[in-house]
Amino acid sequence: MDAAVLPEIIGFHMESWLENAGIVGLTRILDEDDYAIKDNQLSIKTSALKTIDKSFFKFFIDTYGKYTRYQQIINWLPKIEATIQMDFENYNFQEYETYVKWFNDNVKYFVKSGSYRRMRPLVHPEIPIEKYLDTVTKLFKGLSKKKRWEDTADNPEQELAMLFAELKKIVQYFADDTSKRYFLAKNLVYRYVNKGWDGISFLNSQSKIVDIYQDYYNYFVQPVIDFLSESHRKGKIICATCGRKMRSKEGSGYSFLNGMGYDYGKKNSNAYMFNSDQFLCPVCRLMYSAVPAGFAYNLAGNHGIFVNYTGQSLENLRNANDGILDTLTETFRRTDNNVSPWGAFYETFRKGFNKSSQYTLANTQVINRKDEHYYFSLIPEITANVLKKIEKIKINKKKDATLLSALNKALIPEYRGIQYCSIYDEVIKRLLNQTNMNSLLNDMLLLKASNKQNIYITATQILYVVEINVLLFNELGVIKLDSKVLSKIHGYGMEVAKGYRTNPNKAKALAYQLLQALKMQNQEKFMNILFNCYLYQQKIIPSAFQQIRNTEVFNQLGYAFIAGLISGEEKGRVQNEK
Repeated sequence: MDAAVLPEIIGFHMESWLENAGIVGLTRILDEDDYAIKDNQLSIKTSALKTIDKSFFKFFIDTYGKYTRYQQIINWLPKIEATIQMDFENYNFQEYETYVKWFNDNVKYFVKSGSYRRMRPLVHPEIPIEKYLDTVTKLFKGLSKKKRWEDTADNPEQELAMLFAELKKIVQYFADDTSKRYFLAKNLVYRYVNKGWDGISFLNSQSKIVDIYQDYYNYFVQPVIDFLSESHRKGKIICATCGRKMRSKEGSGYSFLNGMGYDYGKKNSNAYMFNSDQFLCPVCRLMYSAVPAGFAYNLAGNHGIFVNYTGQSLENLRNANDGILDTLTETFRRTDNNVSPWGAFYETFRKGFNKSSQYTLANTQVINRKDEHYYFSLIPEITANVLKKIEKIKINKKKDATLLSALNKALIPEYRGIQYCSIYDEVIKRLLNQTNMNSLLNDMLLLKASNKQNIYITATQILYVVEINVLLFNELGVIKLDSKVLSKIHGYGMEVAKGYRTNPNKAKALAYQLLQALKMQNQEKFMNILFNCYLYQQKIIPSAFQQIRNTEVFNQLGYAFIAGLISGEEKGRVQNEK
């Protein structure tokens, strides 16, 4: 076997979205001193391979670890210590119940998880943590009766002192660096890493290596070192990604990547003449292991996004995606909410546009990883132009809220199989596909008009969707309609609603009838209902509705009018539209 000197650097070139996601992931995993970017190439120092296993898990811990149940456990250490120092003075049953809930929702839940059970032998096995947990459970049970707290003769302070002493031991155990290193890393791989790849290394249920760091190193890193340390001039197979020669025993397939390739060891019939040419060298396999780090995920880990925005350079690709991740995690920090990656995508677009009027995402590929599938979109120039126009329209005095950002908290529960459908997400997805909002507006108005409970949308937000819809239609050249006309028509709807103040249900019924006429594309019926309404209120029907030949113009004016009609009894379920 010919020996070769281990090169000082490894080069990775921009290719398709999958390779690009892996490259961006590597830049996030490694320290800045360990790599360099020039044009469309990433160069990594081979010396970084010694610690890349630690860097891999550290990225996920530092980025997403703060928003886990594990973090909720260790966050309570200062609170527990403060309660102990107060010697339970003025401690009451209500405060006790908050600890019970915290313990059940976080500590008990976590110790039942596979992450805990699998990693427990590696995390201070000499500490009798199970004994502490049993003691705490018994003490909680003994203190659970409220009568004990009301009986002045029964003093629970001694039991409380024992309880909090044990709680402190438990939390200190989890707050230890070794606990964080293993428990948190193992927990996060099941939320984020397995979205990119699965079934191998520490994600192989049959793996006998308990230490996930060692498992990753053995499977992904050591083969790279071995591969680069040897000559492959006589290699008979070629890596389908980078073209490196290798021996057959060094090659692997793409099947470990979710939704990519097949297992040629089990399904060689998928290959031409039963001979697969889809081989992957160890170097590229290491790059693909970083694909989950290249995406930006929400807190639940069920929706990730990667923007394949090259701008002819790797630097632009990295900056665009880092902007999305930074915006996403900053929103996590401020709100502690499971925000959508679409929101981070739009905020990144806004920042780029505000820096330069030449900035555009037109023709950029957007990849979403959601519901165990990849979804691909190409941002049309029309969509990019609509987003720019949305950004220019400010809806508050501070001039920081736009038509789109105002939809941030608009939700419809149990909508088309989705637990909470985000109007924000729906609008962006439709813009990317150049699909109008008519069906969405019909549903929003129908739910609002039918008094359906727990609809977290306002009539004003519905008007914003109409305005965005009109911007899209205008850009497509379907219609030419000024948003000022929409606002005027919306005001007419509000005026009619005032005429039904004594009987607001009549306004809702009217809105429902008008909406049905719009849905059937029956302008004549719509106008007849409107004439009767104005006749009943002894008012003159606005001229804006008369002599409209364009059906789509009529639809948008109708939506704006109905949104005004149902705004009379605004519940304000969306507390902050900005």
